[in-house]
Amino acid sequence: MSLEPGVTPLPIVLGYFLVALVVAIVILRKSRPRFSPVDIAVIGVGGAMTAVADHVLGDTIFLPSGIYPIVNPPVWFRILVFFLTIGVVRKVGSGMATMAVFDIIGDLLHFGFTGEPLWLIEDVLTYGLMADVVIFLTRGKIFGRGAKGVSLALFEGGVLGLAFSFVHPFFTYGFLAPEIFGFVPDQARVFYLFITYIPGDVFIGAVSALLAGRVSRVVT
Repeated sequence: MSLEPGVTPLPIVLGYFLVALVVAIVILRKSRPRFSPVDIAVIGVGGAMTAVADHVLGDTIFLPSGIYPIVNPPVWFRILVFFLTIGVVRKVGSGMATMAVFDIIGDLLHFGFTGEPLWLIEDVLTYGLMADVVIFLTRGKIFGRGAKGVSLALFEGGVLGLAFSFVHPFFTYGFLAPEIFGFVPDQARVFYLFITYIPGDVFIGAVSALLAGRVSRVVT
């Protein structure tokens, strides 16, 4: 495959998703999550609300170039509602399941199903899996559950926000969208998106984790 400027190399993309699939299988097998009917309802409603927050509420806010995407309402709203959802369930698999619902509802609301199941695989094995890895590593005590103070929640949210910052520039805009819609991404745009996503995603990730931790303590 000849690479155009700005296209994320295919070996990197395939390598990531193969490793991600293995990680997903391992953590699911080790944790063997059992979702209660309430968990399933929270995941379904939370995934749907994440799609609405991103594709409906977020997309209605217009910001001029230079402010957007440094301030990115669709992504910020998505992170907030997503964190609230997994913060309530706190079981491995809830991140991937929530993002699967998010993807399907987003297609129904806005995008149609062009490019599926690639978009579904991306959402599940990037955002969803990253959250599930944190749930696995914290043994369900994500976002500082059980810890004194707010430092741990802020740290976990910030780390997830930083990890999320890689996805859209390098996987969505840098590879999947060009393959599906047939355009050549601009390398400068890829790095611009990455650099501008980092501060906002880290900030809103930390804030959302703090809020999600407090909501989790109230409802569970």
